[in-house]
Amino acid sequence: MRTVERALATGLLLTICAVVATYAHKPVAIGGTYASFDQPLWMEDTAVSQVAYAELNDSHRVLWLAFDAEAGTRLDLSLGVPVIERLVGYRPSLAVLGPGMPPIDLPFEVPPGAGGVPFETSAVGEVDLFHEPFTGTDSWILLEASVDLPQSGTYYVVVWPPGELADKLWVAIGTREQFGVSDLLSFPSIVRDVRAFHEVAARSGRIGTAGKLLFLGLAAAMIALLVSRSRG
Repeated sequence: MRTVERALATGLLLTICAVVATYAHKPVAIGGTYASFDQPLWMEDTAVSQVAYAELNDSHRVLWLAFDAEAGTRLDLSLGVPVIERLVGYRPSLAVLGPGMPPIDLPFEVPPGAGGVPFETSAVGEVDLFHEPFTGTDSWILLEASVDLPQSGTYYVVVWPPGELADKLWVAIGTREQFGVSDLLSFPSIVRDVRAFHEVAARSGRIGTAGKLLFLGLAAAMIALLVSRSRG
């Protein structure tokens, strides 16, 4: 019976992980400063769907991500901003930099020998609305693109604000959703931090229905595991 209880609890946890993976990017940073190419946020697997949330300001106006890739890798990426009234016209820019890419001129220092492909969002008018059901947050999607990386080596994704305005944004890479139990256990703190980033915590104490169900399912699974272990 104890074996059955453990199996059911473990199966419930794995099912919750699968459900989360269907709908959510995996957060790798919420805040933090990665303002130069020699101190970037390192990404381990560009195929896995991951998102970095950043708040740019006058002191840290650029966000740098870095990763190693093989020649021929396709990098999928997207850029968005929280649905906040002051960000209605906020249009950050993004570039992918690395070896074997065309020459590029950016308003800040880039890695020696690196070329790149820029993406401007200044001309983007109508934007797509993205609702994340587990955190109950909304974002405007400004860019979705793919870049084929020509050589093996270290590549960078860099994001910077338009003109003098520096504010919140997020950048995501990868398409393969992958969550583990450890990610699930950190879900409550992730929800709190993502909602604070989107500035919804002060406006509403409610999270999405999916988030509530996930909390309940997680609690039930953990209780079942604890009970089965205490009986063992």
